[in-house]
Amino acid sequence: MKLDKAPICPHCKKDTEKYDVYPWDGVGWGVPFLYICFNDNCPFFVRGQKHMMENYGQVASYRYMVYPDTGQEDTIVAANPKLMEARMAALKTQPDEPETEN
Repeated sequence: MKLDKAPICPHCKKDTEKYDVYPWDGVGWGVPFLYICFNDNCPFFVRGQKHMMENYGQVASYRYMVYPDTGQEDTIVAANPKLMEARMAALKTQPDEPETEN
């Protein structure tokens, strides 16, 4: 089921945000963007930080995500929790590309 709007995170009840993904030499997510919960107080993210530190000694976590084309829920690694947010901020400062007619 294709989603028309950002879903709510079931863990914290906050809106997810559209996160543009980029392909890696033909290997990617198969969609132009994902919906991701960026709430640093989300219980899912907080538990992930604790789990990663206690079990692996890593400052990392994971975030709730949803594929926009199917509505499938999943998890995305936040190896550097602030890297995704920094990329989001940078993308928001870029002007929108003009639409072209075909």
